[in-house]
Amino acid sequence: MQHSAEFYALEPYLKALRHHRYLSSLIYYDLATACPEQSISSESELMNEQDEEMAKIYSDPDFVSKVNALRNRQELIPEEKRLADSLSYNILLLQKMPLEEYVGAKKAFYKSNEMWRKCKPLNDFQGWLPYWKECIRYARKIDRLMMKEGMETPYDSALDQWEPGERSQWLDEIFRPVKECIKTLLPKVLDRQKSYPELRLTSYDIDHQRRLAYALLSWEGYDMSKGCLRESLHPFSTDIAQFDARITTEYSLSDWRAAAYSEIHEAGHALEFQNKPQEMYDNYLETLNTAAICETHSRLYENIIGKSKSFMPTFKRLCEEHLGKEFQTMSREDFYRIINYVKPIPNRCDSDELTYSLHIIIRYEIERDLINGVIECEDVPVLWNEKYKEYLGVDVPNDAEGCMQDIHWSDNEIGYFPSYLLGNLYGAMIYEKMEEDIQVSRLIEQEKMDEVLSYLKEHDYRYDWMEPNQWIKKVTGKELSSDAFIHYLKKKYGEGI
Repeated sequence: MQHSAEFYALEPYLKALRHHRYLSSLIYYDLATACPEQSISSESELMNEQDEEMAKIYSDPDFVSKVNALRNRQELIPEEKRLADSLSYNILLLQKMPLEEYVGAKKAFYKSNEMWRKCKPLNDFQGWLPYWKECIRYARKIDRLMMKEGMETPYDSALDQWEPGERSQWLDEIFRPVKECIKTLLPKVLDRQKSYPELRLTSYDIDHQRRLAYALLSWEGYDMSKGCLRESLHPFSTDIAQFDARITTEYSLSDWRAAAYSEIHEAGHALEFQNKPQEMYDNYLETLNTAAICETHSRLYENIIGKSKSFMPTFKRLCEEHLGKEFQTMSREDFYRIINYVKPIPNRCDSDELTYSLHIIIRYEIERDLINGVIECEDVPVLWNEKYKEYLGVDVPNDAEGCMQDIHWSDNEIGYFPSYLLGNLYGAMIYEKMEEDIQVSRLIEQEKMDEVLSYLKEHDYRYDWMEPNQWIKKVTGKELSSDAFIHYLKKKYGEGI
């Protein structure tokens, strides 16, 4: 690809930004996995320093002029336009917010995250509350400052950071039929399950679960020479560098499925990270995949592939080999039901595939009202518990298992949660296309996951730098809709389980 002179003039700055992101990601991974409690504050300061260095670049007049020169070129190739647009957000923010205040906001986000890590295990919402309120105060200010023409609320601005062009009115419209579908299916599935044997799960120690984890990562195609698996308070994946895509998990002694599927989910992210083409790095596009595009691949592997009938023979065998011989006497039908058992619970990460989207809708509705000033931070626990009772019929036992269970709100990842449900929608569309093109269900059954990955590398990952509407049209030939996902749910849960 032949770039413009304006692009090459920017390259030293692009290299510097990449360097600071690299260091920040390394620190964050250590902070979440190995950092001693007494060192959390000092490591958070190191992350603050990286943010401050990047902020200095974004506010540098020479950098700003070079970005503008690139944006104003008449013959701008799509890759350069997407890059210039992505750089412009922080430039504009630092033109509207003084550098000192921007750094203060970042510090507030990290401090809120630090205190969440300390307070969540203690079920101490009140201890975390002052730090979270400061985080949300800055979040509201930034979202108001960054509102664009046509945005109706500050929350639209928050959404736009994660998915360019995304608006809450649009989300309401596309989520509504999904919500109605699940509310219709759920009582029918729960009633049907009454005729099945009671679900009983054997407890397995962490060593056995860890062996299963590495077997699942190998099946999926995760390259351990370019990554690693560790434990954290909340499972996540991070795209640290071109040859460094790390993941984490959290083991549960009471439910071995939780860790297994968190590993499949996080490796689904990391497969995208590990298999981006070289030209994306050459063009500095490697970090431009949006939240929903990223969640598409994790949700696709975790659910549509990982909980499919096609995968069950392989998964059952892996459980026999790494957990216990009791799986040998279990029928495939019973194993499938264990994996796909539907039971409304308070925890999002451990929830079944059918009810998961309701967990997301609850979070979406709360964070929307929080950023728009309809509710305040101190209102969230009661509202959270009320929505869980109304939508899922469950009682939330405490704040640690309720509104504090996710890491996202602690450091202002407001607007991210809808990406999980959008990922479900995109993933169903991509799976339909893969079934048409390569009969993907047959490949999964035959354990030819290398061919599945090859297809995604060629037809999906290489376009992930695009804006979502362009990307999904390129991958599937269709505009985003909820139709494929609703069809998938009705076929799977309307006819069985």
